[in-house]
Amino acid sequence: MSSTSEPPVKRRRAANVTRPYGGVLADTRRQERRNRLIAAGLEVIGTRGYHLSTVRDICAQSGLSERYFYESFKGMGLLFEAVYAKLHAESQSRVMDAFATASALKPDPMQMAEAAVTAWLTFIKEDPRRARILLIDAVSINDSNTRNAQAAIQDFAGIIRAFVEMLYPDLGKLGYDPKLVAATLAGANLQAAKTWMWNGFEQPVGEVAKHLTLVFRSLHDFYVRETRA
Repeated sequence: MSSTSEPPVKRRRAANVTRPYGGVLADTRRQERRNRLIAAGLEVIGTRGYHLSTVRDICAQSGLSERYFYESFKGMGLLFEAVYAKLHAESQSRVMDAFATASALKPDPMQMAEAAVTAWLTFIKEDPRRARILLIDAVSINDSNTRNAQAAIQDFAGIIRAFVEMLYPDLGKLGYDPKLVAATLAGANLQAAKTWMWNGFEQPVGEVAKHLTLVFRSLHDFYVRETRA
């Protein structure tokens, strides 16, 4: 009995349209489609998780064909990168705004730290999809097609390091590397936020912020004591 095999499925080529349509430039339409795909990525990946999400899922959510998906992204890994980058930028902006506002009102390191932590926690709790991507997938995926977990953690530690170096400029003179200190604080914050998320955000934001600020308090008290000695 003979058998025949089906020909391999060819991936659709990315769209390459350059002419205006309906008065809208091709680049503008392409950017709009890309934004729709990123929004779909937030919904699908933020709900199901990266490893359970597919290109087909993204296309169904966005209402775009695979042809348009591959116009913007070579695969799911690069889409995840775009979704993560958008959320990271938004959270960083929120945190920096809160930090700046607190410093303008009263330049107290602990109040500034609590304001920044509160802003970050609020950003996560506002949309559980953000929590899934920033706290779970971004710091656990080690896919060759996307960022690795270490890079995501370094992103978060970089924000904290900027605060540490601003508030405690002589930390290095005391024999402590600001980069390692920031990594320690970042690890504590990420783990606490994960626990909070797994508990269904049961505790109020202020309560969680108070506990996280306690970690910063230890650094602050140490720095004040040693620099005044």
